[in-house]
Amino acid sequence: MRGARLVLLASILVSACAPAGTQRGAPDQTADAVGATATVAPTASPVPLTIASSSYGALELKTLPGDSCDVAIKVEPGVFGDGPPKTLAGRADATGTVSFTYAAPLVPAGNGRHEVTCTGAVGARSTWSQFDIGLRTLDAKSFTARVQGVDPITGLDGLTAKLDPSLVAARDASVARLNNTLVKEWSAATRGLGALKLVPSSADIVIYVVPGRSNSVHLTSPDGSQRILLFMVDDLGPVSTENSVAVALHELGHIWCCRGSDAGPDGHWLTSIADPLLQGVDRFGLMTHPVTCLVFPGFVTCPNRFSERELHTMGFAEVPPPPADPCVTQANALVTKITALDASLTSTRATIDATNARLGNIEGQIASMERAYPGGMPPDVYAVYTSLINQYNGLVNENNARVDAFNQDLDQRNALARQPLSC
Repeated sequence: MRGARLVLLASILVSACAPAGTQRGAPDQTADAVGATATVAPTASPVPLTIASSSYGALELKTLPGDSCDVAIKVEPGVFGDGPPKTLAGRADATGTVSFTYAAPLVPAGNGRHEVTCTGAVGARSTWSQFDIGLRTLDAKSFTARVQGVDPITGLDGLTAKLDPSLVAARDASVARLNNTLVKEWSAATRGLGALKLVPSSADIVIYVVPGRSNSVHLTSPDGSQRILLFMVDDLGPVSTENSVAVALHELGHIWCCRGSDAGPDGHWLTSIADPLLQGVDRFGLMTHPVTCLVFPGFVTCPNRFSERELHTMGFAEVPPPPADPCVTQANALVTKITALDASLTSTRATIDATNARLGNIEGQIASMERAYPGGMPPDVYAVYTSLINQYNGLVNENNARVDAFNQDLDQRNALARQPLSC
């Protein structure tokens, strides 16, 4: 019995001390059944997170289905630029794909970076990719803008003009007007060739409406980013709500116009040249200085159409004729009538004044004769005296009728000037 037990112990010891790397046979059934020999679990492969494509404005990821992915967009917006959105969030579809597109406004040329973190059942994983940003200029055919009122307390980076809280109401009215009309006005100003889209953020260019006193200006930084400062009071006085739209169009025009031998260093045409297809206040286009408006009681109409030469500088090769502007047509008709009445009133007033001078002369002659003959006039003198009186009375009647006509024309002229326009 003792010997058998020793053999068994020796057998166990040999099995326990088998050197590493020694070939072994398959385990017997008893060992398998009780789990005496364990198998090594395979090492888990890394959870996939890859960037399938990455460019400025677009990103596609490959991860596990249902993962939530957050993206940080690292782009230098420039001195004046809005830049793209700073973060994005999305969820992978059943194939594990997450696709993003985002606003890619004008920024300086260079490099950007997408930093990605995806989180799911297996935890969080991160990766990143770099992308190129090419040199770009704004296209008048299609660009984005944003309108923002400047707070008179917090101000605006780089703005040195003194801000006036009393101009906040004018600022707010202009902001509302621009947001309501600028898209349509840009299309009309470019004869349907250009498209401007107003966005709440990440715009190509921002129009800052400033409650302050200075001349409105379009600014370009050396890095290529741009902005517009639209002031509520300029050198010509307060900028009306209606005129703020014309000023915004004018400053937007400075993105492309005007340069070369025909323009001054301030970006305005040196010579105002009428566009034969434009009419009224629009006939010289928008890029003259100053922008001149027609003023009616309760209404101001300002130029809001670019001339053909201005549209060419903006990159439009084929320029169609402009559609008729009903507002301008009505205003021009009123101006024509008022101008004719003003000319008639001026002429009538001159005749009235001349007649009054004659009446004064005749009245002096009559008074002189009455003083010379207090006791009665000789027949020949009396005949002259009565003739002068008849002449005087006739002129008075004529002049009174002339004054009545003058007053009627004046009432008509003032009624036309007060007439509201349909636009």
